[in-house]
Amino acid sequence: GNEDGAHHVISEIGGGLADIGYTIPGQAWTYWHLGPGPGPDFLDDERGHDWSVSTGRAMASNLVHAARALDAMPLPAPPS
Repeated sequence: GNEDGAHHVISEIGGGLADIGYTIPGQAWTYWHLGPGPGPDFLDDERGHDWSVSTGRAMASNLVHAARALDAMPLPAPPS
């Protein structure tokens, strides 16, 4: 599901990566959730494609900007 599925997995993975020193910019993930219950595969249905493309572009832009900022001014490694 949405809140108890994708969002949970995203938060667990993002939190784990941040704990070991990775920088996770805002909107660093994208997924499509049609709704509860079985439904058509993403590629077999036109619903959600525009949203997925715009979210994917925002994600890519945020990741590129974060990478450029870190390249220009790296963060020190966390204490071990």
